[in-house]
Amino acid sequence: MNDSLAIHGGTPVRTTPFPQKKYDYGDDDIAAVTAVLRKGNETGSISRGPEQALFEREFADRHGAKYAIFVNSGTSAFHTIFGAINPDPGDEVICTPWTSGGSLAGALFQGCVPVFADVDDSYCVDPVDVEAKITSRTRAIIAVHMFGNPCDMDAYVDMCKRHGIFLVEDCSQAHFSEYQGQIVGTMGDIAGYSFSGKHISGGGGGAVVTNNRSLWDRALPFTDQALNRPDGPLAERPAAHQFLAQNFKMNDLTAAVMRVQLGKIDGYLTNKIRNAQNIIEGLSDVAELTPQKVRPGDRHTYWNLSFTINTDRLGCNAYEFAEAVTAEGVPMLGPYIGTGREGPLYRNPVYTDALMFGASRYPLDYGRERPVDYRLVNCPYGEDLMGRGIQLSMNATFTENDLGDIIQGIRKVADHYRL
Repeated sequence: MNDSLAIHGGTPVRTTPFPQKKYDYGDDDIAAVTAVLRKGNETGSISRGPEQALFEREFADRHGAKYAIFVNSGTSAFHTIFGAINPDPGDEVICTPWTSGGSLAGALFQGCVPVFADVDDSYCVDPVDVEAKITSRTRAIIAVHMFGNPCDMDAYVDMCKRHGIFLVEDCSQAHFSEYQGQIVGTMGDIAGYSFSGKHISGGGGGAVVTNNRSLWDRALPFTDQALNRPDGPLAERPAAHQFLAQNFKMNDLTAAVMRVQLGKIDGYLTNKIRNAQNIIEGLSDVAELTPQKVRPGDRHTYWNLSFTINTDRLGCNAYEFAEAVTAEGVPMLGPYIGTGREGPLYRNPVYTDALMFGASRYPLDYGRERPVDYRLVNCPYGEDLMGRGIQLSMNATFTENDLGDIIQGIRKVADHYRL
């Protein structure tokens, strides 16, 4: 090893910051917001209105779906989904532990017990391990399309049909990714999306998409406490709270921005995919780096570009590798959601200490002789694989020079630590 790394006092590959611009907020976005504000002066409201209804229709149409519901975050989208499924307390939902806590918070609030399954080389939840964990209590499976990489949807569609359970797609990081030519979010029973810092952003927001009228019928009321207001989307029903629900409504300002951004997403994705593939190609001869496995025929949209490092051939761990690359002027993150330090979700205090509903241990104790104890959970393949992960946030505005610096910075660190 030599000591030429910037983290050891050497000269960094790059000394100027990368461009921070991730989205094109142009005059068209400004005009859309201005129009909503001007109309608000006339109507007295910029809350739910025509822009939201138009975005829902346009987003659904882009997926070839019947229904879309615009809500105020991705976390709200998944709470809405489990409110629509309407599980009984103690029902189980199977999910990867390598995901945002928002994928499962709504399930817990609706009384579900998360069951964690291991992942495979795609970084997505492993169908074999999922099927092994289905019980009589299982109500749903969440297929998280990790970093934009589609899950094995044929396996999950078949599995859920055979067992009579719901298939939920988490498309938060995977807008318009494709599984064998089909857009993700269109193969399960219902899908959730996040618009906060993802492929498109209105500064927040989320969506629920489904072709199931019954699920839509129960999901839509989560935008307003299941209260059927005279001027609301369910105005034909009695003006009363129909069941227990949250208030996840979004506003027309954000909807107006999202409509404009939806028209730009194809360009963003084309650039992100090209940039990621160029980086992968540029590092293809670095044997110590293995990119996230993408199934032939699938379209990965690269919210993040992730590699697994070979720690047997490098004299560092993933955190040290990422810190060294960052010191070279190329921002890089280590393992996703703290894997290797805090651990995957089942090692987070909310699960290990059942910090959910006071001291009750609900819903982990509901209808069980012994409450679920997440301290006993282990997903060994994922802990090893994801614990060796490094990540780059893909930016649609990267130039060829930017990509060259990224490749050079990563290669420099790999060369330094190679045993």
